[in-house]
Amino acid sequence: MIDFSRAQLTHFCVHFVGNKGLGEELTLSDTAFEFKDDFVKETVLRYFLTPFKTDIYYQFKGKVDVSLASVANASEDLFSSRSEFIEQSKQVAQHLYNQSMHPKINGGEFYVCYFKDAMVDGELTDAVGYFKTENKETYLKVYQHVDAFDIDCDNGININKLDKGCLVFNLDKKNGYKLSIIDTNNRNAECALYWQEDFLNAVIKPNGYYHTKNFIDTSRGFCEEILTEANNVNKQDQMMMLNRSTSYFKEKDKFNLKDFEKEVLVEPELIGAFKEYRNDFTKKMDLTAIDEFDVSQTAVKKNQKYMRSVVKLDKNFHIYIHARHDYVERGFDEEKGLKYYKLFYINEEQG
Repeated sequence: MIDFSRAQLTHFCVHFVGNKGLGEELTLSDTAFEFKDDFVKETVLRYFLTPFKTDIYYQFKGKVDVSLASVANASEDLFSSRSEFIEQSKQVAQHLYNQSMHPKINGGEFYVCYFKDAMVDGELTDAVGYFKTENKETYLKVYQHVDAFDIDCDNGININKLDKGCLVFNLDKKNGYKLSIIDTNNRNAECALYWQEDFLNAVIKPNGYYHTKNFIDTSRGFCEEILTEANNVNKQDQMMMLNRSTSYFKEKDKFNLKDFEKEVLVEPELIGAFKEYRNDFTKKMDLTAIDEFDVSQTAVKKNQKYMRSVVKLDKNFHIYIHARHDYVERGFDEEKGLKYYKLFYINEEQG
């Protein structure tokens, strides 16, 4: 949990980073920004900090050559001293500009901040913030006169939607620090990772979220690739495995592989097949696999949509199976020459 209620914003600088590939400009400030009043300052901070609430953390991939511009190097220097804050922020802005080559990357204002006394999962620490606004929206302004109204419009930033952001916390330095990242404009596959990979050079930190997500991905892949009709496993049994796996993560605070095997896989043949698939999947995806970890409900919720138990019958019917697979029968009608599902239930509810 990230708490900025006690934090102080001590340094703040704004630059404009255009799209270098399209020939747009990089405009750098030579002075720190001064807020004209507390309301504007509080509004800006709410815009920057409100989205950072989850337990998903990242880390810098590794130490970059000090002669090269990088967010990791700049953050380390800023944690040591803020005497060159403006120059450091310029270097980071230049680094972002150099990564902004894809034609679909939008230019926008780039902000560098330094915070004192942020609380992160119970630890008091400093943080460096990097934020970018890429999208403007049109707003109506209504003015009231003595006996009439006037309406005007203007372009501005929606403070309820942060486009891109990163908080670097002065924690776990030896393992690449502790980062929290926001990127809401990453739908275009060709430039989706330029903020996280090209600019920040960051990867997910191995924690409860990381291990929960990886194991859910492994379970889903096992069901979709191994538990198939080609391997003499019908769709109903595949759905039952998905349901048991989903229920396990929803109900547990801590994951234990032996418990998972006993409660979800059950059969020795299935346990052996899963172990083999997990080893191959871990190597192929270059993952770190452990047999015990804290379950992240954030990861469970984010991946639940991929674990839905849906049986798709041609293009006519979808059957959602949430539990009680013993209430479902599958067969083949010789007369019609068609497969069928038979469902048993107690009560009917109108949707």
